[in-house]
Amino acid sequence: MKNKLFLLSELLRRDLAARYAGSFAGPFWAVLNPAIVCALNGFVFAYVLRIPPPAGFRGNYVEYLIAGLLPWLGFQEAVLRATTSVSDGAHLVKKMKFPVGLLTVSAAGAAFVVQAVVVALLAVFFAVTGPGRVDPLALAAAFVFEALLLAGPALLLASLNVFFRDLAQIVTPLLLIAFYLTPILYPESMVPAWAAPFLAANPLRDAIALFRAGLVGTAVPPWHRLGAEIAAFIVLAFAGRQLFRRLRPAFADLL
Repeated sequence: MKNKLFLLSELLRRDLAARYAGSFAGPFWAVLNPAIVCALNGFVFAYVLRIPPPAGFRGNYVEYLIAGLLPWLGFQEAVLRATTSVSDGAHLVKKMKFPVGLLTVSAAGAAFVVQAVVVALLAVFFAVTGPGRVDPLALAAAFVFEALLLAGPALLLASLNVFFRDLAQIVTPLLLIAFYLTPILYPESMVPAWAAPFLAANPLRDAIALFRAGLVGTAVPPWHRLGAEIAAFIVLAFAGRQLFRRLRPAFADLL
Protein backbone atom coordinates (compact mmCIF):
# COMPACT_ATOMS: atom_id res chain seq x y z
CA MET A 1 0.00 0.00 0.00
CA LYS A 2 2.81 2.40 0.93
CA ASN A 3 4.58 1.66 -2.36
CA LYS A 4 1.42 2.40 -4.33
CA LEU A 5 0.92 5.71 -2.55
CA PHE A 6 4.51 6.69 -3.29
CA LEU A 7 4.11 5.67 -6.93
CA LEU A 8 0.85 7.62 -7.19
CA SER A 9 2.51 10.73 -5.76
CA GLU A 10 5.33 10.40 -8.30
CA LEU A 11 2.86 9.99 -11.17
CA LEU A 12 0.94 13.05 -10.00
CA ARG A 13 4.12 15.06 -9.74
CA ARG A 14 5.15 13.95 -13.23
CA ASP A 15 1.75 14.76 -14.73
CA LEU A 16 1.64 18.20 -13.15
CA ALA A 17 5.23 19.00 -14.14
CA ALA A 18 4.76 17.80 -17.73
CA ARG A 19 1.55 19.75 -18.22
CA TYR A 20 3.23 23.16 -18.42
CA ALA A 21 6.83 22.11 -19.15
CA GLY A 22 8.56 24.49 -21.54
CA SER A 23 5.76 27.07 -21.56
CA PHE A 24 6.52 30.70 -20.75
CA ALA A 25 3.66 31.21 -18.28
CA GLY A 26 4.07 27.76 -16.72
CA PRO A 27 1.51 26.92 -14.02
CA PHE A 28 -0.13 30.33 -14.45
CA TRP A 29 -1.94 28.82 -17.45
CA ALA A 30 -3.98 26.87 -14.89
CA VAL A 31 -5.54 30.20 -13.94
CA LEU A 32 -5.32 32.05 -17.27
CA ASN A 33 -7.15 29.47 -19.39
CA PRO A 34 -10.23 29.19 -17.11
CA ALA A 35 -10.22 32.97 -16.69
CA ILE A 36 -10.44 33.45 -20.47
CA VAL A 37 -13.28 30.91 -20.78
CA CYS A 38 -15.19 32.54 -17.90
CA ALA A 39 -14.67 36.04 -19.32
CA LEU A 40 -15.95 35.06 -22.78
CA ASN A 41 -18.99 33.25 -21.43
CA GLY A 42 -19.68 36.05 -18.97
CA PHE A 43 -19.63 38.64 -21.75
CA VAL A 44 -21.90 36.63 -24.09
CA PHE A 45 -24.49 35.50 -21.54
CA ALA A 46 -24.50 38.50 -19.18
CA TYR A 47 -24.07 41.42 -21.57
CA VAL A 48 -25.27 40.12 -24.94
CA LEU A 49 -28.03 37.62 -24.07
CA ARG A 50 -28.64 39.32 -20.68
CA ILE A 51 -29.52 36.16 -18.75
CA PRO A 52 -30.50 37.12 -15.19
CA PRO A 53 -29.24 35.35 -12.04
CA PRO A 54 -31.80 33.21 -10.19
CA ALA A 55 -34.39 34.98 -8.06
CA GLY A 56 -33.06 35.84 -4.62
CA PHE A 57 -29.39 35.60 -5.60
CA ARG A 58 -27.55 38.54 -4.04
CA GLY A 59 -24.82 38.79 -6.67
CA ASN A 60 -24.77 39.30 -10.41
CA TYR A 61 -24.99 36.72 -13.18
CA VAL A 62 -21.22 36.64 -13.83
CA GLU A 63 -20.54 35.60 -10.23
CA TYR A 64 -23.23 32.94 -10.46
CA LEU A 65 -21.79 31.70 -13.77
CA ILE A 66 -18.17 31.50 -12.63
CA ALA A 67 -19.12 29.56 -9.47
CA GLY A 68 -20.51 26.80 -11.70
CA LEU A 69 -18.30 27.04 -14.77
CA LEU A 70 -14.92 26.67 -13.07
CA PRO A 71 -15.81 23.37 -11.37
CA TRP A 72 -17.21 22.09 -14.68
CA LEU A 73 -13.93 22.84 -16.47
CA GLY A 74 -12.05 20.77 -13.90
CA PHE A 75 -14.51 17.89 -14.17
CA GLN A 76 -14.33 17.96 -17.97
CA GLU A 77 -10.53 17.84 -18.00
CA ALA A 78 -10.49 14.98 -15.50
CA VAL A 79 -12.83 12.88 -17.65
CA LEU A 80 -10.88 13.56 -20.85
CA ARG A 81 -7.52 12.77 -19.27
CA ALA A 82 -8.82 9.65 -17.54
CA THR A 83 -10.25 8.30 -20.81
CA THR A 84 -6.84 8.21 -22.52
CA SER A 85 -4.78 7.50 -19.39
CA VAL A 86 -4.13 3.80 -20.08
CA SER A 87 -3.43 4.19 -23.80
CA ASP A 88 -1.17 7.18 -23.12
CA GLY A 89 0.84 5.11 -20.62
CA ALA A 90 1.35 2.14 -22.97
CA HIS A 91 5.05 1.82 -22.06
CA LEU A 92 4.11 1.31 -18.41
CA VAL A 93 1.14 -0.96 -19.12
CA LYS A 94 3.46 -3.51 -20.74
CA LYS A 95 5.28 -3.93 -17.43
CA MET A 96 3.25 -6.80 -16.02
CA LYS A 97 3.72 -5.86 -12.35
CA PHE A 98 2.85 -2.21 -12.81
CA PRO A 99 -0.46 -1.18 -11.11
CA VAL A 100 -2.10 0.20 -14.25
CA GLY A 101 -5.08 1.62 -12.36
CA LEU A 102 -2.79 4.28 -10.90
CA LEU A 103 -2.44 5.79 -14.38
CA THR A 104 -6.15 6.61 -14.39
CA VAL A 105 -6.14 7.83 -10.80
CA SER A 106 -3.12 10.03 -11.54
CA ALA A 107 -4.57 11.48 -14.76
CA ALA A 108 -7.87 12.40 -13.11
CA GLY A 109 -6.10 13.41 -9.90
CA ALA A 110 -3.82 15.89 -11.65
CA ALA A 111 -6.84 17.64 -13.16
CA PHE A 112 -8.49 17.50 -9.74
CA VAL A 113 -5.48 19.17 -8.07
CA VAL A 114 -5.44 22.00 -10.62
CA GLN A 115 -9.19 22.47 -10.18
CA ALA A 116 -8.82 22.57 -6.39
CA VAL A 117 -6.19 25.33 -6.63
CA VAL A 118 -8.31 27.43 -9.00
CA VAL A 119 -11.47 26.96 -6.93
CA ALA A 120 -9.57 27.83 -3.75
CA LEU A 121 -8.39 31.09 -5.35
CA LEU A 122 -11.96 31.84 -6.41
CA ALA A 123 -13.20 31.10 -2.88
CA VAL A 124 -10.71 33.61 -1.45
CA PHE A 125 -11.82 36.19 -4.03
CA PHE A 126 -15.51 35.63 -3.25
CA ALA A 127 -14.82 35.72 0.50
CA VAL A 128 -13.52 39.26 0.05
CA THR A 129 -15.75 40.65 -2.69
CA GLY A 130 -18.37 38.00 -3.46
CA PRO A 131 -22.15 38.06 -3.20
CA GLY A 132 -22.58 35.49 -0.46
CA ARG A 133 -20.93 33.54 2.31
CA VAL A 134 -18.21 31.06 1.39
CA ASP A 135 -19.10 27.76 3.07
CA PRO A 136 -15.99 25.54 3.52
CA LEU A 137 -18.12 22.54 4.57
CA ALA A 138 -20.26 22.68 1.41
CA LEU A 139 -17.13 23.20 -0.68
CA ALA A 140 -15.46 20.15 0.86
CA ALA A 141 -18.64 18.14 0.26
CA ALA A 142 -18.60 19.30 -3.38
CA PHE A 143 -15.08 17.92 -3.93
CA VAL A 144 -15.96 14.60 -2.29
CA PHE A 145 -19.15 14.36 -4.36
CA GLU A 146 -17.21 15.09 -7.56
CA ALA A 147 -14.51 12.53 -6.74
CA LEU A 148 -17.13 9.82 -6.19
CA LEU A 149 -18.93 10.87 -9.36
CA LEU A 150 -15.69 10.61 -11.34
CA ALA A 151 -14.46 7.27 -10.00
CA GLY A 152 -16.71 4.89 -11.92
CA PRO A 153 -16.79 6.67 -15.30
CA ALA A 154 -13.01 7.23 -15.19
CA LEU A 155 -12.25 3.51 -14.80
CA LEU A 156 -14.90 2.46 -17.31
CA LEU A 157 -13.75 4.90 -19.97
CA ALA A 158 -10.04 4.22 -19.42
CA SER A 159 -10.47 0.47 -19.84
CA LEU A 160 -12.89 0.61 -22.78
CA ASN A 161 -10.78 3.16 -24.67
CA VAL A 162 -8.04 0.54 -25.02
CA PHE A 163 -10.45 -1.59 -27.08
CA PHE A 164 -12.37 1.20 -28.84
CA ARG A 165 -10.02 4.09 -29.65
CA ASP A 166 -12.90 6.10 -31.08
CA LEU A 167 -14.24 6.39 -27.54
CA ALA A 168 -11.89 9.28 -26.77
CA GLN A 169 -13.35 11.16 -29.72
CA ILE A 170 -16.93 10.36 -28.69
CA VAL A 171 -16.44 11.56 -25.11
CA THR A 172 -15.77 15.17 -26.20
CA PRO A 173 -19.18 15.79 -27.83
CA LEU A 174 -20.87 13.84 -25.03
CA LEU A 175 -19.32 16.22 -22.51
CA LEU A 176 -20.53 19.15 -24.60
CA ILE A 177 -24.07 17.75 -24.46
CA ALA A 178 -23.75 17.23 -20.69
CA PHE A 179 -22.51 20.80 -20.31
CA TYR A 180 -25.59 22.32 -21.94
CA LEU A 181 -27.94 19.92 -20.12
CA THR A 182 -26.51 21.04 -16.76
CA PRO A 183 -27.67 24.37 -15.28
CA ILE A 184 -24.32 26.12 -15.54
CA LEU A 185 -24.99 28.88 -18.06
CA TYR A 186 -28.60 29.28 -16.94
CA PRO A 187 -30.50 29.04 -13.65
CA GLU A 188 -32.43 25.83 -13.02
CA SER A 189 -35.63 27.89 -12.84
CA MET A 190 -35.37 28.59 -16.59
CA VAL A 191 -35.65 24.91 -17.52
CA PRO A 192 -39.07 24.21 -19.10
CA ALA A 193 -41.36 21.74 -17.35
CA TRP A 194 -41.09 19.11 -20.11
CA ALA A 195 -37.29 18.98 -19.63
CA ALA A 196 -37.42 18.68 -15.83
CA PRO A 197 -37.18 14.82 -15.86
CA PHE A 198 -33.95 15.02 -17.87
CA LEU A 199 -32.53 17.51 -15.42
CA ALA A 200 -33.54 15.33 -12.47
CA ALA A 201 -31.57 12.42 -13.96
CA ASN A 202 -28.40 14.50 -14.28
CA PRO A 203 -26.14 14.16 -11.20
CA LEU A 204 -23.92 16.96 -12.50
CA ARG A 205 -26.73 19.33 -11.51
CA ASP A 206 -26.10 18.61 -7.84
CA ALA A 207 -22.31 18.64 -8.24
CA ILE A 208 -22.48 22.17 -9.62
CA ALA A 209 -25.09 23.17 -7.02
CA LEU A 210 -22.76 22.03 -4.22
CA PHE A 211 -19.89 24.10 -5.57
CA ARG A 212 -22.17 27.12 -5.86
CA ALA A 213 -23.37 26.54 -2.29
CA GLY A 214 -19.76 26.53 -1.13
CA LEU A 215 -18.64 29.53 -3.19
CA VAL A 216 -21.59 31.94 -3.27
CA GLY A 217 -23.93 30.68 -0.55
CA THR A 218 -26.78 29.28 -2.68
CA ALA A 219 -28.96 26.47 -1.34
CA VAL A 220 -27.47 23.00 -0.83
CA PRO A 221 -29.36 20.25 -2.71
CA PRO A 222 -31.54 17.99 -0.52
CA TRP A 223 -29.33 15.64 1.48
CA HIS A 224 -31.53 12.61 0.82
CA ARG A 225 -31.04 13.12 -2.92
CA LEU A 226 -27.30 13.54 -2.49
CA GLY A 227 -27.20 10.36 -0.41
CA ALA A 228 -29.01 8.36 -3.08
CA GLU A 229 -26.68 9.68 -5.78
CA ILE A 230 -23.58 8.89 -3.70
CA ALA A 231 -24.80 5.31 -3.22
CA ALA A 232 -25.21 5.00 -7.00
CA PHE A 233 -21.71 6.44 -7.56
CA ILE A 234 -20.18 3.87 -5.19
CA VAL A 235 -21.91 1.02 -7.04
CA LEU A 236 -20.72 2.42 -10.37
CA ALA A 237 -17.17 2.80 -9.03
CA PHE A 238 -17.17 -0.84 -7.91
CA ALA A 239 -18.45 -1.92 -11.34
CA GLY A 240 -15.77 0.18 -13.06
CA ARG A 241 -13.05 -1.33 -10.87
CA GLN A 242 -14.24 -4.86 -11.59
CA LEU A 243 -14.36 -4.24 -15.36
CA PHE A 244 -10.91 -2.64 -15.27
CA ARG A 245 -9.46 -5.67 -13.46
CA ARG A 246 -11.17 -8.08 -15.83
CA LEU A 247 -9.85 -6.32 -18.95
CA ARG A 248 -6.38 -5.55 -17.57
CA PRO A 249 -4.69 -8.73 -18.91
CA ALA A 250 -5.54 -7.75 -22.49
CA PHE A 251 -4.19 -4.19 -22.29
CA ALA A 252 -0.57 -5.00 -23.13
CA ASP A 253 -1.50 -6.96 -26.26
CA LEU A 254 -3.61 -4.08 -27.63
CA LEU A 255 -1.22 -1.20 -26.95
